[in-house]
Amino acid sequence: MYARQVDDQTLTLFVAGRLLGNNLVMQDRETESYWSHMLGEAGAGPLKGKKLQQVPAVMTDWQSWSKHHPEGTVVVLRRNTTSYVRESFKPDREFVLGVVLNDKATAWSFDLLAKTPARNDQLGDKPVLVAFDPKSATARVYERELGGRVLTFHLIDDQLTDQETGSTWDPVVGLAVAGPLEGQHLLPLPAIVSYTNAWKDIHPHSQICSAE
Repeated sequence: MYARQVDDQTLTLFVAGRLLGNNLVMQDRETESYWSHMLGEAGAGPLKGKKLQQVPAVMTDWQSWSKHHPEGTVVVLRRNTTSYVRESFKPDREFVLGVVLNDKATAWSFDLLAKTPARNDQLGDKPVLVAFDPKSATARVYERELGGRVLTFHLIDDQLTDQETGSTWDPVVGLAVAGPLEGQHLLPLPAIVSYTNAWKDIHPHSQICSAE
């Protein structure tokens, strides 16, 4: 997901019907510049070199999301292909969760996350949690530092739990649902769920953490 304001202009973007390295290409109606879906960067046109600001978003199912956002709404689009369901992400090795931080790309394969749904990792000097909810196939990256303290996460009785306080967390929204930290949120990092090959095409030097 990207903010669609560039400089002082709000853009209207649509799928251009082209591919760049197995990735969709977008075009804006205002300047007819072409944009990389994966990079959020204009590759051709008057805005070439400009970048859209990536904002955190989550790809999950409605049941998981509406549990925490009962007043939320959903857009139902007519499609001519199979609906997106949990089975859409099988086999897991075909998908990654990718992050670009300080111009360095890192990705975690879904097969790895399925085996280790709570991963305490490090992106440069930033401690992060890579969390995976198998029921909804939701993968997210959160900062592990909260209130000046770095938390360490594990699965205890299938619940995401931090070692320092024993609080339990919802991996879909990064919310502490019980324990001393109940009600507090982890800060999500902007991340993209992508086909593995598409991620490699755009980020050929990316580190990819996999189960193999």
